[in-house]
Amino acid sequence: MNLFVTFLARYQLMNTRPNGSAPTVPTVTPTTLMFFCSFMLMRGFKSAGSVAGYCTAVRQWCLANDRPDPTVNPPTNTIDTRYARLHRAIKRKLGSKATEREPLSIRGLKLILTEIRAGFLVPAGTIPDFTAAILLGFYGMLRISEFTNKLTTDHDTTREACRGDVQFFGPADEPEGFKYRIKVAKNSQFRVEQTITVFRSPDPNLCPVRAMHLLFRTDVRPPSAPLFDFTHRNSNDRDRHVSGARSRFIAVFQNAIRRVGLSTKKIQSHSLRSGGATAYLHAGIDPYIIQRMGRWRSWCWMIYTWTSTNHIKHAMASVANCDDTSMPINADGVRVTLDDVRW
Repeated sequence: MNLFVTFLARYQLMNTRPNGSAPTVPTVTPTTLMFFCSFMLMRGFKSAGSVAGYCTAVRQWCLANDRPDPTVNPPTNTIDTRYARLHRAIKRKLGSKATEREPLSIRGLKLILTEIRAGFLVPAGTIPDFTAAILLGFYGMLRISEFTNKLTTDHDTTREACRGDVQFFGPADEPEGFKYRIKVAKNSQFRVEQTITVFRSPDPNLCPVRAMHLLFRTDVRPPSAPLFDFTHRNSNDRDRHVSGARSRFIAVFQNAIRRVGLSTKKIQSHSLRSGGATAYLHAGIDPYIIQRMGRWRSWCWMIYTWTSTNHIKHAMASVANCDDTSMPINADGVRVTLDDVRW
């Protein structure tokens, strides 16, 4: 609010009283906010997000002090059109094009796992945690928030991943797979729990079940404990501080990305989810199955997947093998209008 008050004082917009009392902030209208945006641009603001952030701060101050919402047009009781268009224009002028994220390929996954297992990035005790977390996120097509904790100190057992959320099935020594319970997901606003099933992989270096089972055998903790422990430790003492914070995971994950020669601007933690979907697609899995496994409610997941040269090669080769005797059908004769349909 300091910058907003400076703006009001500079253009003599503060309310003053005849008795000489301290000036007060006037009623803020959409027009006032629009002039405030121009004031920030004249002061050299180069970020559309900063301009929007200061306007949001003014709006929050007005609402906290029982004042009218300055972004709403009183006659229509909706967002002021001029104010919205101004912010859109500022975003187009100052906004930069976001870097296109890339899915993590199988080759990249192998390189990152090899780097982590080498023991140069993390202590030996934490290798099973990072390995199991990466493979779970990739094969399960999980968002990072679905298998890590938000904070480094606190652990919310009602929302965040716990040891008790993993249930193995099959032989005790070599489980066939496990079920993982997701308490809160982005596409489940009403906190409806979702459960995914993860099966063994024939490649022992890329098997999420083997990695998870190894973690549970080498680091035994109660069901209410965080699923993973990303702290730098040299022992698995039960009384130690455990933290599955995503900030710790991201720091190690990005470091591994850099060390294997990939770009951290294009490969991020969400690349595990899109990378898993892309790998399933390249393996020839039916897109409907991928959508169900990834818990997407629509076909939006296709935006985040990449095709491969083998896919394109196969598609072009299939064109030459199509049936040359087939003829296109003119559907005009069978089309009907709604007026012809009797309900």
